[in-house]
Amino acid sequence: MNRPLISIVNSSTFGKHFREHISTLEKFADIQHVTVPADVDADALAEKIKDSDGIIASVTPRFIRKTLEQCTKLKLLARHGIGCDNVDLVAATELGIQVSRVKGIVEREAVAEYAVALLMAASRLLPQGSQAVKNSQWASRSHMVGMELRGKTIGIIGLGNIGSRSAEILSNGFKANIIASDPYIDKERFRQFNATDVSLEELISKSNAILFHCPLTNETRRMLSKAQFDAMQKSAVIVNTCRGELVAEDDLYEALQHGPLGAYATDVVEGEPIDGNHRLAKLNNTIITPHLGGYSWESLYGMGQTCVDDMVSVLQNDGIGGELANPEVLRNHR
Repeated sequence: MNRPLISIVNSSTFGKHFREHISTLEKFADIQHVTVPADVDADALAEKIKDSDGIIASVTPRFIRKTLEQCTKLKLLARHGIGCDNVDLVAATELGIQVSRVKGIVEREAVAEYAVALLMAASRLLPQGSQAVKNSQWASRSHMVGMELRGKTIGIIGLGNIGSRSAEILSNGFKANIIASDPYIDKERFRQFNATDVSLEELISKSNAILFHCPLTNETRRMLSKAQFDAMQKSAVIVNTCRGELVAEDDLYEALQHGPLGAYATDVVEGEPIDGNHRLAKLNNTIITPHLGGYSWESLYGMGQTCVDDMVSVLQNDGIGGELANPEVLRNHR
């Protein structure tokens, strides 16, 4: 019997820190590492992965219908993360491909803590202060006056798995006033996490800081643009640990340069990866990190183990992935 082939695509961390994850898969499958540009052509990607029985996928590239149709042996595409916006779920379902993802609880603590860390860094100008010392400009500290979080109104867009944890940290730890907008959460959950249920418009106009904790969908894409930036509090801070496409970058750039936006602290950028020549990276009031939100030892282990468990279940035991992004595939292809 031929051994299945598992392709690890664009993941720089799977199996790197926890070798046992690779070792488990190697017991029953052949492994190939595939690295491609984020904007790789669909046919070029398919040429590299078309013989795969399983794929462990990073946040890039995009797995569109044209690629998936050429992967005739593919049974499981396991996202090494929570979001699946780079996978055509409709096409995968029609083709009988299970798409699994990491359960939100695995990354909950890591991403929530990271979001709060970005908020603190932006509010108290930590990167600027550190750079000033490295540039032998200690005296410039008189210009680095920040904002305390205690008592401030902090808006959270999305009070789900990770957003609710950020609300806990900021409410209980900093005594901040939490308001949140999430049409998919029941009222009891707002009370549970000391958050006031408000419309997105009210959140934007009242918040001293705004945290994104929502998925990228057709509804949320570019949800903050010029009209929303114009309605914000003066010197408001935005923290984004979700997807760069949640904001309209042209309008964001203008709001950072000329107000009212005070700072933008983000772990994600549209078109990532980027380099220091990116226009946002050149601004003094931005913090940009290279998609590190889930990069804690605890989270990375859980993410890797989830992918391993799903591969074992589907490819070795002819079963089902643990957390399917397209559960309809089970009804359509029994």
